[in-house]
Amino acid sequence: MLTQRAKNLRSHAGQIAFPGGATDPEDHSLIATALREAEEEVSIPHHKVQVLGQLAPLDSSGGYRVTPVVGLVSPSLSFRTNPTEVARIFEIPLFDALTLPHYQHLDIKIRNRQHRVYFYWYREQMIWGLTAAIIYRLAQQVQRSV
Repeated sequence: MLTQRAKNLRSHAGQIAFPGGATDPEDHSLIATALREAEEEVSIPHHKVQVLGQLAPLDSSGGYRVTPVVGLVSPSLSFRTNPTEVARIFEIPLFDALTLPHYQHLDIKIRNRQHRVYFYWYREQMIWGLTAAIIYRLAQQVQRSV
């Protein structure tokens, strides 16, 4: 499940992203942060998520360190956006998202540092940047374990 961030947000407005955000003082772990953010942004109750684990942290070109949390929810679970944060929700079939040849990349320089920017098209939607890098890393891990 991916979201399109609301257009009124100060950062990354309108971009495609996973639910998530910064750790709050009451979060006892990164998993707790991810579950809280998913509940705030798309109304997924934390007890309805089967957490599978975490990916290794990734550094964004904007200077953020992100630790992705991977979880499963029932296909029958309904989502509801928090309109102050999320414009829409959409899904990509897991098989499609985990197919490594679907991804392309560009190597760019930002603030005198090299960055590899991944992107991939699903129907008319381009998934790129940190979001695509997270899915790409998950796809790599799945490929190694098969």
